Amino acid sequence: MKKKTDYLKFIDYEFEQDERFIKANTDTAFLGMFLDKMKNKSVLDIGTNTGALLLYAHYHGAKYLYGVDIHKDALEVAKRNLSKYSNDFKLYHSKIQDLDIEAVDVVICNPPFFEMNNVTEDIYFKEAMFEESLPMEDLFKALRKFMKDNGEAYILYQADRFPELFEMCKKYKLKIMKMRFVHDINSKHALRVMMKLKIGPMSKLKIYEPLMIDKGKYAKAIYTSE
Repeated sequence: MKKKTDYLKFIDYEFEQDERFIKANTDTAFLGMFLDKMKNKSVLDIGTNTGALLLYAHYHGAKYLYGVDIHKDALEVAKRNLSKYSNDFKLYHSKIQDLDIEAVDVVICNPPFFEMNNVTEDIYFKEAMFEESLPMEDLFKALRKFMKDNGEAYILYQADRFPELFEMCKKYKLKIMKMRFVHDINSKHALRVMMKLKIGPMSKLKIYEPLMIDKGKYAKAIYTSE
């Protein structure tokens, strides 16, 4: 088991990584910087892994940090990472489907969004990347369950599954407030889509300039927070 201390992209928070778990990557950083200011708000991160997105939430001003993950050993790393910057956090070893806590101001999630296949026996990788442990519908149920009536949610997903995401938003009465796509400069098609959601009927939304990567590295990153 190898551990390494890194710094989260764009915010320079010291961050311990462990080779057993999915490491912070462009998805993590882009979603973390897609968050708007959230001074003194409570935040729940679904699938918190080693705590990176909660640290981005802290950077944006969040006060109360909650994380849930199905891997207890990942949460032990998250606890060490969060303890460097906050005392106001609580971590839950649970499936999100079984979690029972009060609703929060903000829910964030970088979910396992690939459809199931048998490409790996690595349980950490499989559950972090493939949706068996968190199907899209279960994610949207959780968003509605844990969002306050005036709350917000931020998610990142495969761009080619946007039609499914849009239908889920309508089904669970969530409106898309802003959206941003991530492209690889070597591909003709968008790779990821990030969305900010609130409860209510669909209305006008802001679509920001795409973010660009080059073979997994940052090629262009411009952020706009409300």
